[in-house]
Amino acid sequence: LLLADDDTPKVNSISYGWQGDMSQLGCEATEWGEVDANFAKLAAMGISIIFASGDSGSGETGTKLWPSWPASSAWVTSVGGTRFQNQDPTQPEMATDQFGSGGGFSSMIDRSNATWQESVVTAYLASAPKLPPASYYTPTGRATPDVSGLGEGYQVFVSPSGAPESVGGTSASTPMFSAVVSLLNEARAAKGMKALGFLNPFIYQNAAAFNDVVMGSNAISRSGQPTSYGYQCTPGWDAATGLGTPNFPKLLAAATGAPVPPG
Repeated sequence: LLLADDDTPKVNSISYGWQGDMSQLGCEATEWGEVDANFAKLAAMGISIIFASGDSGSGETGTKLWPSWPASSAWVTSVGGTRFQNQDPTQPEMATDQFGSGGGFSSMIDRSNATWQESVVTAYLASAPKLPPASYYTPTGRATPDVSGLGEGYQVFVSPSGAPESVGGTSASTPMFSAVVSLLNEARAAKGMKALGFLNPFIYQNAAAFNDVVMGSNAISRSGQPTSYGYQCTPGWDAATGLGTPNFPKLLAAATGAPVPPG
């Protein structure tokens, strides 16, 4: 439908995925491969496809770790989840622990299809502490998440009582990040510039426009319980929170050519 519509939205936020063997869903390689090819076509059209990275941390099942698909497609942008340290919004962010911020290394998509992340991921694998056993993951795979956003404590008014409830998940951080991208596109349009489109090259070229998240890990299950293996947050990109959370003034400067704000 997106490919067939001449008025397709420039930014699309999607909050579903599967952290496990795709064949468990009856979805074989030829089928998910066709979907992946369509993501590539959308990227070529200048459409931003932004996926939640999943809420099951490293996706540990038995002796294997599973990042979420379609978030691990090379043609989409994957968003993990964070929270404020000590639940204090004046403090830096850390990887969420109310649930696990989905992330890891795909056994379906090779990183040769995601060359824009090669240097930062290689650096992470060379220095990250407490990496899972080598047999549990594919270090040459497409790595997720790309970025993160606040994933806990969103206040949502719920019918019929109208009372606020606190909700979260990468299904919350992803539409937040997508809204940021829409605002960047709006600013670019005001200057006669095209929409950002396929985001990942821009994101990795402007890593300094993200708040680095260096505390926590995603060795956490969907229910918030610790798991045996996962990925630690580190300076720079990591497989729990990606490059970090958006710093809007810096992203705006990078997207529009405006002066970079201090700090």
